[in-house]
Amino acid sequence: MPRGIPRPSRWSAPLVEEVPDGYRVNLGRLERLVLQQAFDDLRVMVAERDPATRRLFPNAYADDPAREAEYQRLVGDDLAQSQLAALEVVERSIDGSVVDADELEQWMRSVNAVRLVIGTQLDVDEDTAPPRRDDPTAPLFGVYEFLTNLLLWIVAALAGADPNRR
Repeated sequence: MPRGIPRPSRWSAPLVEEVPDGYRVNLGRLERLVLQQAFDDLRVMVAERDPATRRLFPNAYADDPAREAEYQRLVGDDLAQSQLAALEVVERSIDGSVVDADELEQWMRSVNAVRLVIGTQLDVDEDTAPPRRDDPTAPLFGVYEFLTNLLLWIVAALAGADPNRR
């Protein structure tokens, strides 16, 4: 678990919290708008099989193009539909509605999918440093960092852990 994922002090609730009937993702208006746009973009990219989505559709037969093509033909649409269904769960609860553990797992899947696509677009790896403020990729990198933070909060909530503690 990372050293700590502090929630800015202007929020009284944690980013993801366990509540009596499940979990609540506490997003501000701007965070919801950014996430909704990212999900809309992902929906289009998945439908078009944009190359940036390649990490969402992993290769099964990297050394055999014919078998790989058949595999993608057989399971690719199912993977895409499953991803789109997860997005629908998130969109229904993006307003802070209470979700159960299965729905929070769909949040995790959707947030991670967008994060993977953005990471692919930015060519992020473990050695990537944040860009300078004047870099044109800085805003997208900021979204990537937000998604990473949100993902850590979701994983911690599902594990029953406090993301601010080691």
